[in-house]
Amino acid sequence: MKKNWQTMLLALGLAIFTWFLVTGREVIETWVEMPVIMTNPPEGLMIEEGMIDKIQVRLRGPKGLVGNLASQTLNYPLDVSRLGVGQQVVEIDASRLPLSSAYEIIEVRPNRLRLMVDRRMTKVIELEAAWSGQLNQDYVLREVRVTPAQVEVRGPETKLRKLTAIKVVMHEDFPDTVPARWAEDVGVEVPDEIRPSPARVRVEAFFGPKTREIWVKLPLSFDEPKGFRAAVAQDYVRLLIEGPIALFRNNDYRNDMAATLLFPGKPAEGRFDFEFAVTLPEGCSLVRRNPETITTTLTKR
Repeated sequence: MKKNWQTMLLALGLAIFTWFLVTGREVIETWVEMPVIMTNPPEGLMIEEGMIDKIQVRLRGPKGLVGNLASQTLNYPLDVSRLGVGQQVVEIDASRLPLSSAYEIIEVRPNRLRLMVDRRMTKVIELEAAWSGQLNQDYVLREVRVTPAQVEVRGPETKLRKLTAIKVVMHEDFPDTVPARWAEDVGVEVPDEIRPSPARVRVEAFFGPKTREIWVKLPLSFDEPKGFRAAVAQDYVRLLIEGPIALFRNNDYRNDMAATLLFPGKPAEGRFDFEFAVTLPEGCSLVRRNPETITTTLTKR
């Protein structure tokens, strides 16, 4: 009985050994993905197009070894030290695949890369500020400023050569109340390959009411100097004023206007041309007066 037990144990061991031997020598095919790692990048150059993250390798090998590939970290080292400016074709070298001779390489996808290589450069670009949005019809945009006025950009030489200015736009709506000044930090929008510094700038927009000029006829008012009578050549004046168009939609603005004759500190009898003072509503300015002076005759009482 003891002898039979030993024989059975030996037979079992031989069976297991034979199974491993047969299984290990069984050949299968599979696809393996390998991340692409760039090595020896040339200084001052950049790959603008054509670079990929990974390649696919079709291989054949022992079933036991192939099954272990999933647990391994396999990267393909892509040597780019010899790249120059322009379109470059780089072959995927199967001999650089991190696989032992136990595997047979059948196919690599892709087997070559077409890379567009450009020189990296830095350039200072002027900024052009603008505002975009809905604005109350009675107002107008006066000015837009940006701080700083320039940014430094870094990127492909071929694209930066064509870049002479960058527009930064503030988007804000003012359909009702309009501020005299509005400021925001705005991002500098450039193509993905270009990096601006700083990436955000300060944009200020200045608004004001729309204005127009109108002629207004006003009565001339005055207080006679003490001890004198004053006789004026005309008792009204005409004024050309500039002001907000919204103010002129009704005549209430005239309540805040006045034309007042000015007398000297020490009056005397005679005929004189006196100036007159003008009071205007807020936001208005005097463009012209007609007449410039008022002919006035002073007589003692």
